[in-house]
Amino acid sequence: MKIRRTKKGISSILGTVIVLAITITLGALLYAYATGLFSSMTQTVNVNIQANIIVNPTTNQAILSYTLQNNGNIEVNITSIVVNGQTIPVHIVLIPGQTVSNVTALPGSYTIGDYYTVIFEGQTAAHKPFTQALNVLASETAA
Repeated sequence: MKIRRTKKGISSILGTVIVLAITITLGALLYAYATGLFSSMTQTVNVNIQANIIVNPTTNQAILSYTLQNNGNIEVNITSIVVNGQTIPVHIVLIPGQTVSNVTALPGSYTIGDYYTVIFEGQTAAHKPFTQALNVLASETAA
């Protein structure tokens, strides 16, 4: 008595299609996982700065009024502000999401209507340098 075995299974084309579908699905899942994992590890520095130089018209002395907003995901330490070639030491720690407003007296004489370059300097929590410069119009009142 002979036992007959019949081979039943899927065709080679259907098998290839299933293996490709599984491979593509696993690749997409791995890509989504890696992108999400590494994007949260990326450190982004994004500090918005608004500044006004307000000049007393009788004495030509001025103050710098500024607002710093950290929209990034890393802490930024501002250590100095440079205005008109004069360095003003400051100590401002901006954690992510924080906004700081301050007023600082400026050394020297300023002219209403002139533009002055204001440079904010410091470093990030990762010890990378941070510098942001603005051209600010000196005015008699806050703009």
